[in-house]
Amino acid sequence: MSEFRIPSHNRRYEKKAASKLVWMAVIFVGVIMLAMYFLDGLQNIGAPQESTSATYSPEPKAGIVYNKPNFSLSYVEEYELPEWVSYELTVDMMNAPKAERDQDFNPDPAIRSGSGHYRDYKGSGYRRGHLVPSADMAWNKESMDATFLLSNVAPMREEFNDGIWLELEHNVRDWSRKYKNVSVVTGPLFLDASTTIGDNEILVPNYFYKAIFTTQDSTPMVIAFLFNQHQDSYGPLEEYMVSIDSLEKISGIELFEGLYGTWENEIKIERQRNIPDGEWPFNERWYTQRKEQSGPK
Repeated sequence: MSEFRIPSHNRRYEKKAASKLVWMAVIFVGVIMLAMYFLDGLQNIGAPQESTSATYSPEPKAGIVYNKPNFSLSYVEEYELPEWVSYELTVDMMNAPKAERDQDFNPDPAIRSGSGHYRDYKGSGYRRGHLVPSADMAWNKESMDATFLLSNVAPMREEFNDGIWLELEHNVRDWSRKYKNVSVVTGPLFLDASTTIGDNEILVPNYFYKAIFTTQDSTPMVIAFLFNQHQDSYGPLEEYMVSIDSLEKISGIELFEGLYGTWENEIKIERQRNIPDGEWPFNERWYTQRKEQSGPK
């Protein structure tokens, strides 16, 4: 029996048909991917834009800078603490859906010399106090998880951490909603501190600061606070306001350099301690609640 062979013109037809099917499949997949891209873009209109680090960061004085998801920090190995953390907070971040916490405090594997450890805090009498609050990064799961690394933590007294420090964090979030966008720099001061905790000898700072910058109608505005965490009691937040100029002299860190528009603006605004009425309004409700909670037991 002779072997049956497909005529050559049929083989050419089948090759063309197969090639056509391949191209149709490629085009179909391309259309689907393009549609998904545009749908994803529509879903993310108005959503916070992610970055790999803070939009603004000071120059390091004694530390090494590490960029985290949507914030930065300058880590000082000698003290196992950051000298500053820096991040941007926007109204879109505050209005975005919040991720659920499923992380505990852990050492930061990115710190080249090794960070502090959660065991350092056990039995020390100090809380693991956030410098970048987890609530400020709850709009992004990766960023929120990074706030629980020990590179973003400092020893804080419970009364300070859960009291006026928490109150200030709430006010910063209020200001981000009011002004749409604020830049925040936070850190401990290492002066007059000698107590350490744990095997890693983490320094216990006596003082903590927070500085916030924004613009309103293109006019730069700034406010700063300095606290002694070992005070027995605290008054209203306004009592702890300091000028940026004085905070820079104490810390040795230049804050918000180049953001004021002109050198004259920078000198004038940084020396200003008392803020004009209406700027940086304080949350009286949180202050009242704190005073009630800290009353006689």
